[in-house]
Amino acid sequence: MQPQLLDLFGSNPTFSNFISLNNQKIINLLSNYSSSFSHIIGAPHSGKTHLLKAWVHSAPNTAIFIDNTLEINLREIINDYKYIAIDNIEYLDNNKQIELFDLFNQIKLNNLNNQLLTSSRIQLNSNIREDLKTRILSGINLNLKALNDDELIDAIGIFTKEEGITLAHSETIYLINHYTRNIGVLITTIHKIANSAVEQNRNITIPFIKQVLG
Repeated sequence: MQPQLLDLFGSNPTFSNFISLNNQKIINLLSNYSSSFSHIIGAPHSGKTHLLKAWVHSAPNTAIFIDNTLEINLREIINDYKYIAIDNIEYLDNNKQIELFDLFNQIKLNNLNNQLLTSSRIQLNSNIREDLKTRILSGINLNLKALNDDELIDAIGIFTKEEGITLAHSETIYLINHYTRNIGVLITTIHKIANSAVEQNRNITIPFIKQVLG
């Protein structure tokens, strides 16, 4: 009989499977859905995309996650979705930025109960239209702290302890240095490694990690 696989990380990012460490205040603000307009600034691998998807996944009404590559007219979604999350807005071209500005205005000027959550990887700069920047700054602005090496190790330790996974310090360091520093990808990768270890009745070692990850 095949051993039961570990259900470590669901397919949907949620607030509960985001390891917040020093970002708990941001989690609290987002999960309360108390602001019409919120913006997250987060460096690559800081987890901002996870939070936008968690915000959408947990929303109490219709919600949509949009990244900068999705071809969709931002003006036309307000009637279909109460909660709208748009990731990496600094990559939107000028026409899309105008659509986003119009979306802000539809909500603000008509006193609608829609909520808009946006994000960028950098501080708002010359890539963003001044009128759009003004709208973004009128809401709640949140700076997501990226994890340093020690915090990243602690985060992985919290996750593996909660899930009953035996992953030694040396194996954690190996994954961070040779695979990725993205906490979400790391957790998904540990999920894959742990499942393979259960299937093959193996301990998680660096050679085993290399085998699983190819």
